[in-house]
This record gives sequence, structure tokens and C-alpha cells, in this order.
Amino acid sequence: MYKNLILFFVIAFFLSCASLPNSTAKLSKSVIDEGDAMHQLNISLVNQLFTERRARLNNFITNKYTPAIIKKYQNLLPADVDYKKELPNIIEAIIPVINRKRDSLQDLLLNQQQKIVSGLNTNFISYAKATSSLQNIINSAVKVKDAEESALSAINQLTGNKLNFKEIESKMDSLLNKTGLGMGKLLNVEQIIK
Repeated sequence: MYKNLILFFVIAFFLSCASLPNSTAKLSKSVIDEGDAMHQLNISLVNQLFTERRARLNNFITNKYTPAIIKKYQNLLPADVDYKKELPNIIEAIIPVINRKRDSLQDLLLNQQQKIVSGLNTNFISYAKATSSLQNIINSAVKVKDAEESALSAINQLTGNKLNFKEIESKMDSLLNKTGLGMGKLLNVEQIIK
């Protein structure tokens, strides 16, 4: 009797477990791998975007800002200054101003890029932790399913397929429902008595 009761609860436990196909683990792993690839793609796109922005900034400095600042300095010079003779001095005075402006703007772009990449990495770490946990849960569920199938197969071999597991599961569910309803009524009576 004791062995039958243990067998009964073992079977009920196995039948009550959620069932996942083995392909679920492979599919979730593929989705996780795709998420990893998307993260790398996002990082590459951000880096490419900021590389293009730096190139446009350099182009702006070279083609628009530098001529404008040279013109500004020319307007500051007195009319009697010989430009050809003073050109090396003018360029020497202008270059540090242009370089400071370029460096300032490049630093601003770099800070923006680092902030975006840092945010992407932070979000990806959270994603990776969640998907790792999910993958572990799915792997465990698949292992449980495989163990359940193996145990049921072994039980069927031992009993010669004399047990109807679906009927046992149905009766267990019915018994648990009745017990739960009975306990609920009993708790209501207890509350009334108090």
C-alpha cells in the first residue's frame, strides 16, 4: 500500500508539471543569440553615426568655420597691414582658436557617444541576465519533461501498461478540487464560529 501511495504521488507530480517541447530550449537560445547580435549591431551603428558626425564636424571646421574666422581676423587688422607678410603670424594666432573649438566639439560628440553606448550596455546587461534566467528555467522544464517521459516509460514497462495515467491525473485533479472546496467551506465555518 505504501509503495502504491508513493507511486501515486510520483505520477501525480510528473503529470502536474508543465510540458515544453525540446525545441523550446533551442528556439529560446536562438532568440538570445539574435539579441546578442542586435546589441552588437546597435553599438556598431552608434559608432558609425558618431564617426560620420565627427567627419561632418571636421568638414565644417575646415570649409566653413576656418574661412569665417580668418575673415574675422582680417577685419580686425588695420588697413595698412601687409597681409602677405603677416600671414604666418595670422595663421599662428588662428590655429589655436580653431583647434580649441574643434577639440571642444569633438569632446562633446565623444561624451554623447559614450553616454549612448553606456546606456545600451547597461540595458543589454539587464537583458542578458533576464534571458539567461529564462533559458535556465526553460532548460530545467525540458529536463523535467524528459525525466517525466522516462519515468512514465519505466513505470509502463514495470506495470505492463496497466496504468492509465490520464485517468489518474483526472481523478487527482477532481480530488484536489473537492478537497480545496471542502477546505474553503471549513475555513468559512471557522470564521463564523470565531
